[in-house]
Amino acid sequence: MAKLQFYRYFLGIKVDPRSLPFFRQLGETLGLPIRLDMLHLTLCVVAQTAQRNRFVLRRIGNALRGQQLHSFAINLSRVRVGPHGVFARSFGRQDEIQDFFRALVRLLRIHGMEPLHRTSGLHPHVTLTHRASEPALLEIALRWFPAELLLIESEVGLSKHNVLGSWRLLPPRQPTLPFDQAAPELRRVS
Repeated sequence: MAKLQFYRYFLGIKVDPRSLPFFRQLGETLGLPIRLDMLHLTLCVVAQTAQRNRFVLRRIGNALRGQQLHSFAINLSRVRVGPHGVFARSFGRQDEIQDFFRALVRLLRIHGMEPLHRTSGLHPHVTLTHRASEPALLEIALRWFPAELLLIESEVGLSKHNVLGSWRLLPPRQPTLPFDQAAPELRRVS
């Protein structure tokens, strides 16, 4: 029988609902259970406690109050299957999500919260299952812009997530235009 081990509190992004049929099909193809209701991308863990933390929502709310947080592109392009489970990972440029992560960490630190478990920085991924399987690497193409940042309480050991708070994200920033670069050469194609 499942037993509560501890509570973990993290800031994250829910997976785009339009990608859920893809993940359902992937789980069926691999013969592995994927809990679609649990899919998320963790940005940072903010607390782990033996008892429920009644103050974490207030502390995160204070850190994010009045902040103008912009959405960012999440690109998942690889699914890695192996002995530790199945993970959808990003590959290639990640400037926007890394900028968002660094800004979020700065806000948390200003308010006395040090993110846990991210000493090497953010390596964006979505854990699909922890169940082991034969190693494989699959290429995918999923991209979305999240609408909100969530504070999630995970009841570790019970596989249960409770959304404690959400903060609406502004539309993505316009990318920098290359005005300082020479115009591309035009060639006739016939």
